[in-house]
Amino acid sequence: MEKHLKKAKTWNMVLIVLSLISVATGIFGLPKSLNPKMSDYEMLGDYGQQMFDYLNSPMTKVISVLSLVISIGLVILYFKANKKLADEIAPTKVPYYVYIGWSILGLAINLIMQPKMEVEGVNISFVTTIIGLVFQFIFLIPAILVIVHLFKAEPEE
Repeated sequence: MEKHLKKAKTWNMVLIVLSLISVATGIFGLPKSLNPKMSDYEMLGDYGQQMFDYLNSPMTKVISVLSLVISIGLVILYFKANKKLADEIAPTKVPYYVYIGWSILGLAINLIMQPKMEVEGVNISFVTTIIGLVFQFIFLIPAILVIVHLFKAEPEE
């Protein structure tokens, strides 16, 4: 049990670091998310206009702010879980499930709403989507491993 709690603590720390980086980039990128400038997208032509309209939509702005709030809340919960893990107490798995759920929901929303871009007949949006999926999966690994080790740390009945 102690071994699994120690491993869960290690992966929780990895998740804390990744989440802090995410929160920092979210805070620094928030002004640009809330007030995109068309001049940044003019060079992309019609796709630039579509991307600007997408980024300037109220739903995209709400999702950006909500994502930042959820990320900050999760960081707080990860620190609380870290304290419990240091005391060799198994924390709740809820923050990790919320993280996985919100990540998948955000990815789905992005796949549905993001404008499609084609350059010389090649769908660039598809390529960026695949890259995004790979990175999203990589960033989900620590949360999944924390959940696995917390399940393994539960006493058998």
